[in-house]
Amino acid sequence: MPSLLRSARSTGVIAGITLAVLIATGLMLALTHSKSAARQQRLVVANYETMALMRETVIAVQDAEIGLRGFLLTGDATSLEPYERARLRIESSLRQLEAAVEGDSDTTRQFQEFRDVTAQKFDQLNATVGAYQLNGREAALALDRTGAGRAMLSQVRLLADAFVEGQRLLLARRLTALRSEQEQADTAGLLVMGGAFVCLIVGISIIVRSAGRLELSQHALAGRSRLLQATLESLRDPIFVIDGERSVVAWNEAFARLAQWEPGKQAPPTLDQLLSDRSPATRALLQPLDLGATSSTGPAVVRVAHDGRDYEIYRGEMSGGGAVVRCVDITEKLHDEAALRQGQKMEATGQLTGGMAHDFNNILQVIRANLDLLKNEAGDNAAMLSRVQSATAAADRGARLTQQLLAFARRQPLTPQPTNIARLVRDLADLMRHSLGERIAIELKIAENPWNAKIDAGQLENAILNLSLNARDAMPDGGTVRVEVSNAILDRRYAALHPEVSPGPYVLVDVGDTGTGMPPEIAAQAFDPFFTTKGDGKGTGLGLSMVYGFVRQSNGHIRIDSAIGQGTSIKLYLPRTEDPVVEEAGGPVGAVSGSERILVVEDSEDVRRAVVDMLTGWGYRVEAAEDPDVAAAILEKDAAFDLLFTDIVMPGTLTAVELAQLAQRLRPGIAVLLTSGFARGLIPDHTRSGYPMIAKPYSSEALSAKLRSVLANRRPVAAPLPAASSEGPVPPLAEDRARRVLLVEDEVLLRMSTTDMLERLGCSVSSVGSGEAALELLGREGGYDLLVTDVGLPGMSGEELAVKVRQLYPSLPVVIASGYGRPGLQGEGMLFISKPYSSIDLQQALDHSVRKMA
Repeated sequence: MPSLLRSARSTGVIAGITLAVLIATGLMLALTHSKSAARQQRLVVANYETMALMRETVIAVQDAEIGLRGFLLTGDATSLEPYERARLRIESSLRQLEAAVEGDSDTTRQFQEFRDVTAQKFDQLNATVGAYQLNGREAALALDRTGAGRAMLSQVRLLADAFVEGQRLLLARRLTALRSEQEQADTAGLLVMGGAFVCLIVGISIIVRSAGRLELSQHALAGRSRLLQATLESLRDPIFVIDGERSVVAWNEAFARLAQWEPGKQAPPTLDQLLSDRSPATRALLQPLDLGATSSTGPAVVRVAHDGRDYEIYRGEMSGGGAVVRCVDITEKLHDEAALRQGQKMEATGQLTGGMAHDFNNILQVIRANLDLLKNEAGDNAAMLSRVQSATAAADRGARLTQQLLAFARRQPLTPQPTNIARLVRDLADLMRHSLGERIAIELKIAENPWNAKIDAGQLENAILNLSLNARDAMPDGGTVRVEVSNAILDRRYAALHPEVSPGPYVLVDVGDTGTGMPPEIAAQAFDPFFTTKGDGKGTGLGLSMVYGFVRQSNGHIRIDSAIGQGTSIKLYLPRTEDPVVEEAGGPVGAVSGSERILVVEDSEDVRRAVVDMLTGWGYRVEAAEDPDVAAAILEKDAAFDLLFTDIVMPGTLTAVELAQLAQRLRPGIAVLLTSGFARGLIPDHTRSGYPMIAKPYSSEALSAKLRSVLANRRPVAAPLPAASSEGPVPPLAEDRARRVLLVEDEVLLRMSTTDMLERLGCSVSSVGSGEAALELLGREGGYDLLVTDVGLPGMSGEELAVKVRQLYPSLPVVIASGYGRPGLQGEGMLFISKPYSSIDLQQALDHSVRKMA
């Protein structure tokens, strides 16, 4: 038994030892294979990390390409931030990849090919950025259009795919080796290793899936961050976000400049830092918002002024605590609003002034006309003549006052002509010396080769005299008045600061003094009407406002520079003209009396009676009408008048201009003379329309001279001959017959005015409103010498009409008029004139057609 026990014990011991050996062997094998499996696992993980690094590297290359394309599309340097970040990521990823593939020759060769192509790609991107910065956007786009960049990006992707595929194959081989190690273990070892392998596979799977999800989350977060940053940077105004911990978590570059904070070099500031003395700008802007309050009823807006600028600060509360703050610079907006209010004030004052001046000028016209009649009846009565002259002087003074009001409101009738400004100032020097007195010295400074300006010379003389007298009053103890004439260019930068200025060339007239000067608050009101620093009874306050209105009405610019103790300088910028200066011929205009028949149209009964009395006294045969409608009825019954003398602002369905056009159609060759005390926007440019004008109130001498001048300049109109047949060629134009013109224009008023201009040039005009009507008229009547057509017509365009007319009537010249530039249609027998055109343009077109037909 003991032997049996010993044998059993021995067997047990042996079995135990054997089992222990087996277990030890199994454990050894398990440990050995576990270590081997662990090594294989590390290699597998390294494979995954290498593939992930390769994917991130390719993504970085793509981000760099996207950043560059954003920069090329927008030209915004902030669009290059993805490109710059991608460069840093590429360098780090390439170093990690190089370390990961070290020791494997095939993988190292693939990596080197990928690294070389990636370097070439970034060289191409750097070259494109450099071309943009050195030569501009077009040069960069030219490099991009070669397609080399896209080809390199495709090669980068192909090499990356090949590299990843090689890593996958290597991963497969390593997984096979791992399974082989496990198959060689004993039962215990196989179980242990099998469990470990299963656990390892599960862990790796979890890691891979988690890594994928983490990568997707990181990409989504990065995309949202880029979108948020791009949105913030798109705003010019400073904007930032504060979280519940009172820290700045999002911002744009404008906020960084405002807070004097350098992102990347300094940590994001906190609310306490923004409200501290270290950042005075943000402290001044944010303190009124009370951002530190624990609760808020909703968004808040406050207006703050800082460092000469005005801001509106907006706060929007966030649900999780914190706030979004935006600082909007409203300085320019406030300036624009002030300019708008000033413009509205000027417009309202102008409307009031215009209506008042019109009625007042009618009253003055009655007074002046009756004074002139009394003057003729006074004979040798010296006392009566003296009273008449005193009353006439008072009427003239009232007229000057009205003229000053109209000048301020920019409603005075001007006659701008090309003027030699330097000569005008020199000729004015003697008058200035007599007007300013001996205690005031006058200095003239004329630049070499000064330009000419298109200006009303008489009004400019008055403006310079007004400024000189103001300068004299600012120097009670004597001093110097300087008048300088020079050339000036106002560029777009200056025009941006002064919205009423159009950039371009100007003639500068600078009137300065050595007087006491003005403080800024006085200078700011200097151009306001009725504002004066003189004592009661010593000034109307209209002098500077008249100069201001005259310059602005002349499309010029006026500026005042003054300082206490340093004098005042008022600069007049007058629009330059390339047109030659026309010298006026001297000598008398003509005799006062006449026998022509005149139709007077005037709604004021007193003015009408006075004018009729004057004209009748001079020998004219006169009929009168109280409004254009009555005058039109008179003309339709009997149009045998030599001159139509009409006021402009009158009641009725017809305007004065329409009445004049009707009179000239009923009576070709009738002269027209317009008059008014207020004519803004109602008088056409008489240098182009042919309607002369005399402003109220006028003297009898001025009216008689103007009448003789207008009657002497009448242009006789030849009677039109019967139309020729449309069959066959157009007969040559005879010298003794009117040219027949077919006018095609859909705008009724423009058609009427152009018809009138052509009739004044001696033409017989037929006018229609469409191309279809023109073709119908040509087919029915024919015999026209010229076709004038607008481009923009309803239905058939002017170009299409011109082509058909040239096909059907090859000998008929065509003139195409357009206000939208020269049309593309060109050819023999076609002429282009640009709108707005003058009588000279139409005369040249007629002469051209005659040469073509000859």
